[in-house]
Amino acid sequence: MANFTTADWAKAQLKLDGSFQGNELRFRSPEVYKLYLKNTSFMFPDYQAVKTDPARVIEMNYAVRTSRALGAAISHDHSGAQGDSAVLVPTWAAHTDKFVSTVKEANNSIYSLEEMHQTKMVNSIANFAEGMETVASAYTFANRSGVNVATANGTFDGTDDVFKISKGANGDQAISITKVAMDANAYQGTPYDVVCDSVSWTLFLFQAAQGAANNTNTSFQFGGVNFILDPKLDAAAAGLVTPITLGFWIVVPQGSVGALPWIPIQNRQGLDTKEATYSNMINPIDGTTLAIHSYETRVDGTSLGGQLQDVSIETELFLYQALAHTPLSTATETPLLAFGLIA
Repeated sequence: MANFTTADWAKAQLKLDGSFQGNELRFRSPEVYKLYLKNTSFMFPDYQAVKTDPARVIEMNYAVRTSRALGAAISHDHSGAQGDSAVLVPTWAAHTDKFVSTVKEANNSIYSLEEMHQTKMVNSIANFAEGMETVASAYTFANRSGVNVATANGTFDGTDDVFKISKGANGDQAISITKVAMDANAYQGTPYDVVCDSVSWTLFLFQAAQGAANNTNTSFQFGGVNFILDPKLDAAAAGLVTPITLGFWIVVPQGSVGALPWIPIQNRQGLDTKEATYSNMINPIDGTTLAIHSYETRVDGTSLGGQLQDVSIETELFLYQALAHTPLSTATETPLLAFGLIA
């Protein structure tokens, strides 16, 4: 029930501790989201200084690859082609979670006001972990590459943007084939993070354990590859034009994705006015800085678990976040290559 009403002092009350309480407050660690966050500092070193408002557009310049065939003759009057550049324009979106307390809500409760507030903060942090993981998973899936030049032991489906591998013929070699495909797309020598649906995760975990002492040695494929389980890809892969249910994964070359978390300067520096408080906190799950905005209002708190003559404390945690992948000049091409096993 809401407002901690089960903990009222109407009868003898005790509090569950340890794992009996912890399991109710559990959440999945946002590993896909962390994949984006780990590249922030060296990919986007200066954006905090120039982004002063949520609506302010930031352009980030990068050099464009100019590819051409080599000539076969030397000339004294040659003329060459110039280089070029382009811009990446990140898009920031707001992500929020909010809760309310009253100053008297703990008066008739087994919980103290501090314990109630802490529980609400824990739930907000959990909501951010799960919410931002959903955002990161959806971004990774939506931005899979529409270009894949690989042809060995598979076929690229340009409708679903997935390189498809026959499970019956080549399922035991799926990661080797993936590496060859990445090589064909000029990502040779690059370590990979592989974001897996539940089926491919289970398969690769099994194959990685099949060492030289086994009849079938498949473990040799897995060097230089880091696997991340993303159950949200199960439904995404099943929702393709031609559904994939035998295993789906997206390869992310390390250093090719990033995140740009941002909060207003008032929250970064801290500001307490007569109307509101602007502050921040470090999210202990992923290390991002969450903005906090709070204010007080006179209220009849009986519907909130408080009392008639009460004060509500409204609190909102928020973050502006832009996810990005390294830009490529070829239309629909990204560094995020999707693979799937088919019958």
